[in-house]
Amino acid sequence: MKQVIRPMRYDLSTAILVKKREMIELGMKYGLADKRTIECSQQLDDLLNRHENVKKLRYA
Repeated sequence: MKQVIRPMRYDLSTAILVKKREMIELGMKYGLADKRTIECSQQLDDLLNRHENVKKLRYA
C-alpha cells in the first residue's frame, strides 16, 4: 500500500516568509557577506528547496 504524504504547505510558506524577513534584516544590519546573513540565506535555500520538492510531489 502506497502512503500518501500530505505536505504542510501553509506552514512551509510561512516559514519561508519569516526567514526572508530575517535575512533582509540581518543583511541590512551586518552586511550581505556577514556569516549570520550567509547562514540565514542557506537556511532559506533549504526551505525553498523543500517547498519545490513538495510542489513536485503534489503534481507528480
